[in-house]
Amino acid sequence: MRNHLYLPITLLAVLGWHAGAQAQVDTRQAPRLVVSITIDQLRSDYLETFATNYSTEGFKRLLEEGAVFENASYPFIDPDRASAIATVATGTTPFYHSITGLQWLDRNTLRPTSCSDNQLAVTTIGDELKIATNGSAKIFAYAPTQEMAIISAGHTSDGIEWLTPSKKVKTPINQDITTKALACVSEQRLGADDTPDLLCLSYDAGTSAESYAQLDQTIGTLISSLEEHVGKERLLVVLTSTGSCTAEKIDYNRFHIPTGQFEIKRTANLLNMYLGALWGQGQYIEASYKNQLFFNYQLLESKRISMTDIIQRSQEFLCQLAGVKRVYSGLQLINGTSNDIQKVRNSYHPQRCGDLLIEVAPGWHIQHEDTGYDKLSQLSTPSFPIIFYGAGIKATRVQRPVTTDRIAPTISKAIRIRAPNACTSEPLF
Repeated sequence: MRNHLYLPITLLAVLGWHAGAQAQVDTRQAPRLVVSITIDQLRSDYLETFATNYSTEGFKRLLEEGAVFENASYPFIDPDRASAIATVATGTTPFYHSITGLQWLDRNTLRPTSCSDNQLAVTTIGDELKIATNGSAKIFAYAPTQEMAIISAGHTSDGIEWLTPSKKVKTPINQDITTKALACVSEQRLGADDTPDLLCLSYDAGTSAESYAQLDQTIGTLISSLEEHVGKERLLVVLTSTGSCTAEKIDYNRFHIPTGQFEIKRTANLLNMYLGALWGQGQYIEASYKNQLFFNYQLLESKRISMTDIIQRSQEFLCQLAGVKRVYSGLQLINGTSNDIQKVRNSYHPQRCGDLLIEVAPGWHIQHEDTGYDKLSQLSTPSFPIIFYGAGIKATRVQRPVTTDRIAPTISKAIRIRAPNACTSEPLF
């Protein structure tokens, strides 16, 4: 009985806050400075474990005075800092915004291509803000890495800067980013007039108590200074994680946990041999990358082999290999609508992914001997929050699961502009 009583009460509380928050956004003055903060390696468990080291001005202030959505995730598989920041900025997934990761394999050259050339295929919050204000809004971005700065700022930024630290010297890069950002706020007079401005910041949380404590101090300094310059009611701070974390090195063999190495290049060679036995010798798989295999279209055309046939034969063969759980085809992901493949489909982009995507068993490593690629397959991911602070937002905690593609439409609604052009997600409030 306790569960039956508890769930409706919780639901009513959430719905009641949702309605109240809706009214807040509709009636209060739109914020004049939006600060979007995306933190690499930010995890809820670390955030809570290291809490005794925090001041009252940083994380504690956000958690106690902000609207905290405790259980956030990305609506696609294997986010990294590039695909994650693209989703926060655009309100959609790699299927539409096209940033499938830090790198992908170029189909024409069969060489890895970096995302750093701002290859976003859709608009961002910043782009829509520029459009809505006829170019008068100011948009700046500061980040530890090139791709984080470029992607978060969108196509129409007024300035970006990345401060990649030296490999030889451990620098206080989060503090440097904050110093640059606050100087920009002062010099550019961000938030000083009636036109909303956007400041996109990226940080790195690290994985230690010390790094979280340092980041806490940095965020405390940032928020206090912004409130002094702009005022809390005119400031909207949005903070979340990239959902990407440094993989822990685990020796599954030591604990007798099922594991193995799935070598993608060797798999491509085996599949080529199998397909050659069916249709004659040839390089049917012309490239492999991460967990992806790429067909040789010219060979298929010359041999009059249909895409349907080679996909079916390839899937049948690959699913017999040790460690393989499922094999998705690009055609299946483009046309598929079932819930069980939705997150995989969201991760896929037709021009930037292979024709076959192999899902290996949790606990197995996907490896590529030529590139040194080694990724542990695991379905579980660390949880992280989405926090909205300032601009008249009341303190609250929401435990229901939410996804990061809803950040962009929430910000857009708060500053009363159109959501990015590929965004179909609902605002969080």
